[in-house]
Formats: sequence, structure tokens, C-alpha cells
Amino acid sequence: MRRRQALAALIVSSALALSACGGDDGGGDDDSTTTSDLGVEVSGAAGEKPTLTIPDEDPPEDLQIEVLTEGDGREVGENDVVVANYLGQTWEPRPPAAEQPPAEEPPAETPAETETPAEGDVGGAASPTDEASADPSADSGEAEPYVFDNSYDRGAAASFSLNQVIPGWKDGLTGQHVGSRVLLSIPPDQGYGDQDGHDLQNDTLVFVVDIVDSIDPTAHASGEPVADLPEGLPTVTDGEDGAAPTLSFEGATPPETSDSTLTITGDGGELGTNLVVNMVQASYPDGADVITTWDEGQAPLTLAAEQLAGIPGLAEALTGATVGSRVVSRISAADNANQDGTAGTPLVLVIDVIGSF
Repeated sequence: MRRRQALAALIVSSALALSACGGDDGGGDDDSTTTSDLGVEVSGAAGEKPTLTIPDEDPPEDLQIEVLTEGDGREVGENDVVVANYLGQTWEPRPPAAEQPPAEEPPAETPAETETPAEGDVGGAASPTDEASADPSADSGEAEPYVFDNSYDRGAAASFSLNQVIPGWKDGLTGQHVGSRVLLSIPPDQGYGDQDGHDLQNDTLVFVVDIVDSIDPTAHASGEPVADLPEGLPTVTDGEDGAAPTLSFEGATPPETSDSTLTITGDGGELGTNLVVNMVQASYPDGADVITTWDEGQAPLTLAAEQLAGIPGLAEALTGATVGSRVVSRISAADNANQDGTAGTPLVLVIDVIGSF
């Protein structure tokens, strides 16, 4: 990794790694059925993959929000990182894929590759490989329900900042509670209406969202400081009022080899497969070139298990750790090589685990 690229590389790869998670066929076998005020029928219990039956009528013109099951967990803040399972379907059915005319401008394969990720991370662009719901009438060319995205089949919830999703998601989920199942009907102007050429640009989108967790984006490590830390580590001081931690390099020595050290043992729950983290990156010898996920326009990162190996010693340092833990990772000059292969500038990463799923 090159100077200033350790954190930037994780920002890009976190979305890609999660989108590749494998899954199973999900639920949908439960006989629980709810008919919303919009007339949308939702089959399947909360937390299981739903099946939507949408009435054959014009969609509502405005954003519609309906709580199908009320949770009793934390209230979702307008800037939170939300962990959720979801299914998205267009209000209007579509012909089977083989019958659809080709798009003039193919959409990006993944939302992370769009030019404006802040407006398209959730329910991402439908690609030619996306599948609509199975329908035995496919060969007849009749229109069928078009499910363009769902997390249930991937076998894992997704996480996202409410500042990096379509407006209908931000407005629809802010103020809801963890544990709720929410139905959203999102008109184009609060969906992908301003993204020319997007496969869903002119569609009203219907989502069922099961809110698994909601995390304060300004959170930092909380727990018990580890005693007897190795000599030569930078001193980390928590920021006030949701600000990023600061680092002092007085007495800190650049590492000859990269390492990671647990400095705070968290007071939260056990770690799951994916970690939600806030991070600070700074350069030796004086902490220059600081970048953080607390910066304006940034958001906490979600790291899948395989990404932990990208930071030397991080997985080992977090073995048996809990939410709220802090790790200080020192990246050697050799491991932060320049493009020409010569040794670069050594770095420090402060990694606060603020959530996990």
C-alpha cells in the first residue's frame, strides 16, 4: 500500500467485498402475510425473505413509509450507519429479461462503480445478470414482478451510511427503530430519477427493509485500556463531541516491521463476520497527512473478514475482541512502498470497532 492509500483502499474494497458474499435461498416459506395501506401484500415473517404482490394500479406519487412490524431497538439517526436486510422490486412489472429491449447505456455492474455513489449505494444498478422473480410464464413474454436486488439471497445483511443512499432510503429509515420491518414506496425523484441511463431511472421502487442495527457514525472505542503496551506506539487521545481521535508522535518510533496492537478492550458484544469501524490514518514522523472516517463527507467502513488480512496483524489483534475495541496498526515503510517499489512513508492506523454483524 502506498502513502495515504491504506484507508482509501479500504473505502473502495469494503463495498466490493460485501457485495460478493455468498448466500442461500433465504426464507419466504412462512405463511405470515400483511396487506399494507398501499395495497401491497407482503408475505413472509419479519427477518425472512419477503414476497411482494403489488396492486395493478398507478403507484403513489410521493414517498410512502409504512412500518409493518415495530421494533424496540435504537432509533435510527439521520446520519447513522444502518445494518439491514432488504428486498427491492419495481412497482410496475417487466417483461422477462429475454424480452426486454437493450439499454442504450449499460449501467455499472455495482453501485460502487457509479460516478455518484452517494446517490446509489442501496438497491444498486440492475445489470444484465440481475434476475427477476421466477415466473413460469417467462416464455410467454408476459410481464412479471421484477425484483432487482435483495440481500436475503446473499445470506448476509448489508450496511450503509444514510448519507450514501438514495433520498427515499434516508427519509424513510430515519426515525425508525432497530428491529422494525419497514415498507417503502419510493418515487423516481427520490430514487434514481436524476441518474440518466440508470436501469431504474423512471421506476417507482418498493422496498421491504428489516433493520438489524443502527450505529452512530461519530462513535469511537469504548472499554478498558490495555495495560503494559509496547514501547514506541503513538499516544491516542479521544476527540470531543464526536470528533476524531488525535495522535501524538512524541517518543513514537517508526516500525521496522508492520504490527497491530490492541489498546482498548471493548465493552460491547462479540465480533461477527463483518466489522463496522472508524479509522484515523497518519504518517510518521510527526502525524502529517491525517485522514479519517470522521472527516466531512466520509463515513465508517464495513470490513469483511477477508479484508482484515490487508492490515498486518489486525486479525490476530482482534481475536477474541469485542465491539468497542481499538487497535493501533503500524505500517512499515517497506509495506507502504512507492509505485517504483522503493520504501515509502511508514503509517499509523487507529481502528475503532464501533459495530459488528
